[in-house]
Parts: sequence; C-alpha cells; structure tokens
Amino acid sequence: MIDKPVTIFFSAAEASGDEHAAHLIRALRSRLPNARFVGAAGEKMAKAGCEVLADLTHNASMLGGPILRLGYWIRTVKSLQRKIKKIRPALHVPVDSPAMNWHLARAAKQCGSAVVYYIAPQVWAWASWRAQKLARLTDHVACILPFEEDYFRRRGVNATYVGHPLFEALPKRPEHLPDILSAWADGTWRVALLPGSRPGEIHDHAPAMVEVARKICSRWPAARCTFTARSEDSARILRRACRGQKMEISVGKTHEVLAESHFAVAVSGTVTLEAAYFGVPMVIFYRVNRLGYRLVAPWLIRTPHLSLVNILAGRGVVPELIPWYGGKRDLTKMVLEVMNDLGCLLEARQELLNVVKPLESHGPKTASENAADLIVEVLDKRLSRP
Repeated sequence: MIDKPVTIFFSAAEASGDEHAAHLIRALRSRLPNARFVGAAGEKMAKAGCEVLADLTHNASMLGGPILRLGYWIRTVKSLQRKIKKIRPALHVPVDSPAMNWHLARAAKQCGSAVVYYIAPQVWAWASWRAQKLARLTDHVACILPFEEDYFRRRGVNATYVGHPLFEALPKRPEHLPDILSAWADGTWRVALLPGSRPGEIHDHAPAMVEVARKICSRWPAARCTFTARSEDSARILRRACRGQKMEISVGKTHEVLAESHFAVAVSGTVTLEAAYFGVPMVIFYRVNRLGYRLVAPWLIRTPHLSLVNILAGRGVVPELIPWYGGKRDLTKMVLEVMNDLGCLLEARQELLNVVKPLESHGPKTASENAADLIVEVLDKRLSRP
C-alpha cells in the first residue's frame, strides 16, 4: 500500500487519449489518494484532477499535420521535457501519441522516473524495430489489444493486456440491430458517415464522403446519411465541406447514430471498433500522400491490413481502401458495390460482432482499473527500492 505523496506525470496529445487518461486518473485516485497528477492534458483529464501544463488535444493531427506545425511541436516537447526534469515525477504515463511520448519517456527515464505506457504505439503495424525502443524507454506497457501482450513480450518488452478502454464508455448494444435485409430490399438505408475526429482528417475525407452520400441518396431516394461530429468545432468543418448541400450532422451522438445504422463509411481509426460493436458493416478508407506512401510503406508497414477491425480479425472482414489518394470515384464505387451485396453485408455484421467480443470484457475490472493496478504495482516496486 502506497500512502505517501507521489507525483505522476501524464502526457496525452489527442482527444481520445484525454478521455482514456481521465478514466485512468479516476481509477488511480481511489488507489493513491495522496497522489498528484500533472502533465500534458486535455479538458477531461483536468476535470479528473490533473494539473494541466500544456493542452495539445486541440492541435492533434496525423500524417502531414505535425510537419506543418513542426516548430510548435518541437517547442512544446522541449518545454515538457524541462518540466519533467524539474518535477522529477515518481512515474510517467505516456498515453498513445508516440511522436510526442517517445521524447517525454526518454526525459522521464533520464531523471529516474518509472514509465508505464498506456495504449502502446502500434509498432506491430509499422516500423516493428521500434519495439526495442519501447523496451528501453518503459518499465511496463499496458496493452489494449489482446495479441499485443505476446507480441511485445517476445521482443523483450514488459507488457500486460489490460482490456480496451473504449468499451468502458459504450452503451448497451440494442437487443435488435437494424434490419439490413429490409434496408437492402426497400432502400431505407440509414448510413453513418464517420469522418474522423482530427480537423485534418475531416478536411481530407469529408468532401469525398459528401459525394458518396449524394450517390447513395440518388441510388436509394429513401436513404438517410448522417455525419457524426465529436464537437461543434468538427461540425463547423463538416458544414463547410458540405458546401451548401443539405446533410445531416449529429454532434456528440456517434453511438446513437451507429445504433440505428445499417451501414457506415468510416475513416480508419478507433471509431471502426465502435461501428463493429454495433454490428455495422462498413467501408474503411484513409487518405495518404501518394509519393510519401510509396517511399515509406515498403520499408515500414508490416501488416497486410491497416484497419483495426481487419487486423484483429486477421483477415479482411470489411473492405478497406487504404491507401486512398483522394479519388472520389474509387470510394463511391466500392461503397455502392458493398451495399448491393446482401450476403457480404450479413456476413460482415456477424464477423464484426465476433471481432469485438473479446474486447468487451477482460475480467471483473475495466481497462482503467486493470491499468491502475499495474501502475500501483510498478510504483510500489520502485518506491520500495533502497
């Protein structure tokens, strides 16, 4: 039992990391009532009791985004490194976002802090050599995907599967899912458009999704297509992308939209697991730079599939258009072909429900509670050293 004051430094750079870290902080508070939580945090972590030294969650981006704001990121990371060395926390908890957290974990290690990585970098998908780096920079890794524990341990990383935090916040799945057969027969489709959560993602993908929605409603006049937006900021970007076309945009109600949907068009990311939880067949896509992808992919990518649901299934249970270079025609063609294939849709629903079943529960505790227990164990060993 740790009853003396300890300082734990958290670092999250995205909205999803902010949410998952907030749940973990609350779980830790019940175990470490005298702990101080401080770090790079968003609004949800702040509400959970974390002192905010920097908020990067509103500036999170992928692929080209960090390059365009490289100066800002370098200054922020260097500032956080200095603060870690000044605070000298007992433990550092990096949350996802390896572009930032590699540097902060190194600074924490250099000043004698223990490091427990929560939501590990997906080194099994690309640049697998980084597993050695993860082993050097961490005392333990709290994995959120079932296969990660064995993958990391075979590469010298102390790793434990704690469960997936996404499933802590999901509502109970409806007993009766939307009838795909009826939608296919009479065209009364309810289609979820999932454009991603980062501003850059929405800018890159929303115009093509608008065109897809237009084609769907042209082919099936009774169909309804609904964009989901994480926040009002995201909704404003979507409205600009719609360019005056009448489109439904639902803010903060992704789960409700998915629970009523027969089909989804999704940007690759964690939201595909949410769609899978609700048994929604989908097409997954993600825009990349053609030249950059062709130069980098052969050397770094180590998995035949790039979307989470297909990676977890070990096969292509839903079509994915990755890499996608921005061609609206290619995306529209794939979507309409899949929606016309009733057998594919019905099989995909069952396969998706099977994929997420192992993630829905991991013992009597949540992922946050399991991760909190792991952190307390690492801290106890560190603090008991002479």
